[in-house]
Amino acid sequence: MPKVTKLSQEQMDNFLAAIMNSNISAENAEFAKMLIHGNAWMARQLELGQLSIAKLRKLFQIQGSEKAQSRKPKNDPSSQAASSTPDADKKGHGRNSADAYQGATIVEVDHPELSPGDTCPAEACDGRLYEMSEPGTLVSVTGAPLASATRYNLQKLRCAICEIIYTAPLPEGVSDKKYDANFIAMLMINKYFMSVPLYRQDRLQNHLGIPLPASTQWDLMVAQEPMLKALYKAFAQDAANGVALCYDDTSVKIMSEIKAAKTAKKGEKSQHTCFTTGIVSLHEDHRTYLYITDNRTAGKCVAEIMALRDADLELPIMMCDALSANIPQSISEDLYILCFCLVHARRQFYELPSGYDDVADKVIGLIGTIYDHEAHTKGFSAEKRLAYHQEKSTPIMVELKLYLEEQKSEFEPNSAAGNAIDYILNRWTELSQFLRHPHAPLDTNIVERALKLVIQVRKSAMFYKSLSSAAFASYVQSALYSAAQNDINPCEYMCALIENEQAVIKNPTGWLPWHYKETLKQSLEAFAKPEPLPLAAPD
Repeated sequence: MPKVTKLSQEQMDNFLAAIMNSNISAENAEFAKMLIHGNAWMARQLELGQLSIAKLRKLFQIQGSEKAQSRKPKNDPSSQAASSTPDADKKGHGRNSADAYQGATIVEVDHPELSPGDTCPAEACDGRLYEMSEPGTLVSVTGAPLASATRYNLQKLRCAICEIIYTAPLPEGVSDKKYDANFIAMLMINKYFMSVPLYRQDRLQNHLGIPLPASTQWDLMVAQEPMLKALYKAFAQDAANGVALCYDDTSVKIMSEIKAAKTAKKGEKSQHTCFTTGIVSLHEDHRTYLYITDNRTAGKCVAEIMALRDADLELPIMMCDALSANIPQSISEDLYILCFCLVHARRQFYELPSGYDDVADKVIGLIGTIYDHEAHTKGFSAEKRLAYHQEKSTPIMVELKLYLEEQKSEFEPNSAAGNAIDYILNRWTELSQFLRHPHAPLDTNIVERALKLVIQVRKSAMFYKSLSSAAFASYVQSALYSAAQNDINPCEYMCALIENEQAVIKNPTGWLPWHYKETLKQSLEAFAKPEPLPLAAPD
């Protein structure tokens, strides 16, 4: 960190006067004046708490994305040309159609005065009315709190002589449970899927007249842990058997581990550093999302998952970035096919200073062409995608390698460009696996998106109290996100799990998101099937 010296207004004025009276040019003196005033303004804004990351990005004109034109300054002609290109595909109006409200209650409204077959009431018209196939629609959206309560005052009668009390029964269809499964499912979704901390839900519900203490919310959710833990093991087994696994990790704060690190010995503090590893397992017909939160990095976590893999399956494809901590630990290299992320390789050149524009633009352009080919293969089978890349992308990759080998001698090995070139050339086999294996992805983008769920929760709730509460969060997030990413309603799915708790514990595989509807259908059919009458006893 640079040494910071705070100047009073008087010291700043004296310093500026000395600069203006010196023999430097007027242009340089004005430039120095701007720098001093800019630093003073930034210091004041920081002290007042009015300076955010977004304001700093806007102030220094820093782009948040890694688009190729973002490397160019705003006054660059090529950048202006790229940004001013009209979009050929015009977007829609952004309004949802009535069919988009799939969870809405449908009410059929008949005309109060007219019916099909009646005479048209228009003047000088004797035509007959017929019903149109498409009715008129109006969607009415009403607000409601997370929890709504109904209080049943049950009439109680007492005998004047024996004093026996008779209480009115609950209305038909009303359960005697205080909290239903749908409510518990919504608690989990709000906390672990929509990143609303428990204390905020507590505060909101209290304002709405339905008290919901944070401790009560936690007790209701953690009561489902045995069922969710059994289901989590089924997710882990399913993830291990995927054709390709993309994984990465992100840091997480756990209060018990932070406290333990403070009292640990000097060489043991790193053992209490915590991570959440995200694993996306690709199958032919679905994707499994698995989260693991503990003291291990991604490489160690994925090794444990791979130990569950069926031995008769083909070698799995393992996609990660090139960090050594992400390489699968304690697994022989001949038991998997390792791939490295092409986006991380591209980033090495995107982040080069402006003096390296020629080599950066060339590499970014070639990698962009490969992604154009990848976009073209959307909807292809794995084998057809591989054949397309072998035909179209192989010449691009060959050109990229030859270009980097030529440029290697032009830059110092330890320079910014030299390191970026070596990053790709030293990992060429892993970066080009998509040209040899049908299911090999280009990058880790799919798991980076999955980890945003964890990062969003971390931003809103900051930390977990213990490793066990962090593990419970992983159980819930694995179930909810796997359902959502396979186009299954996460609320309906979690509600079905809670209502069939014992069945899930007995057969967790049958209750994975892509199986649970069939399992639920079979259980309902078995319940509705009448039991055979016992045979009559012989005389």
